[in-house]
Amino acid sequence: MKLSAIVSHILLLFSFLTPGMVFSQTNVKISCPEAAQYYAKDSINIVTFGASTVEGVKGLGFQSMLESNFFNCYPGKVINITNQGIGGQTTLQGLLRIDKAILNRTGFIVISMGINDALAINAGRGSISQTEANMRLLITTSLNQKLTPILCTLQNVDDRTDRNLIAVNATIRQLNTIYRKLVTEYKLYLADVNGAMRRDFSLYQDVFHPNARGYRLISYVIFDAINKAIFDKFLQFVVTQNYPNPASSQTSIDIVLPEADKINVQIYDLMGRLIKTVLNEYLNTGKHTLEINTTTFASGIYFFKISSDSGQYNSVKKFIVAR
Repeated sequence: MKLSAIVSHILLLFSFLTPGMVFSQTNVKISCPEAAQYYAKDSINIVTFGASTVEGVKGLGFQSMLESNFFNCYPGKVINITNQGIGGQTTLQGLLRIDKAILNRTGFIVISMGINDALAINAGRGSISQTEANMRLLITTSLNQKLTPILCTLQNVDDRTDRNLIAVNATIRQLNTIYRKLVTEYKLYLADVNGAMRRDFSLYQDVFHPNARGYRLISYVIFDAINKAIFDKFLQFVVTQNYPNPASSQTSIDIVLPEADKINVQIYDLMGRLIKTVLNEYLNTGKHTLEINTTTFASGIYFFKISSDSGQYNSVKKFIVAR
């Protein structure tokens, strides 16, 4: 193709673009986790607790974006997110109001707090150990309320033009190390905001706070952490219909387990005779796909019987073999 023809094609392409048109990530649908299909409850309740990053700054925040993520992936579920953020507060001040913030609440609590502690510590007030003790109390208070805590690491502050903030970031790194330790110790879920934002200060509206893009990223990090908790703790027991059905030489079934258990899968014919034991093993929480060879089965109607050693989980599915 001649150069002039190539240029004409390019000009024709750009003639369809209106001035100011931007191809934005906001046009990309969020990827929904498989856990959303098997969530056992009717609602998702989340307390977001912390200081200014939680409260929101200049009309921006992550809660509405987080709510949108859940609405998109959990249709038909009631989504309730409360904002318990107060700008400028330390973890000690948070302790004074945590009981009221979570009174009668169920579900999850997202805790994002400690940047103000880092600022105070570097100004000679408070200490790393005191912040750790405060965070432990925030966690145990939440656990005693039967909430599932999601603990956020702290984003860096923009220290490029203020050398005093270099020391603040050093303290933030120390606190994040402690937060990761607490996640392991208390078997919590980590929303690694610091790991996602790193030192990309194009995600900030000022020295401390995210801009719209930054808040969107935080909403994704928290969304992923909550979905990990849902996958581990809040799945319903599901046995899907086998596929394909009718089967010819092979078919599969999916089993979703809310908790680890020994699962027995057997196949019976219409006369109630045991034809095959497919599985008699311990399975962990989550979704498991069993592939079954049906080449030795005569054409006809059969039944899957799925049971657990604990007696909690039982299901029967009819299927057909046809050739």
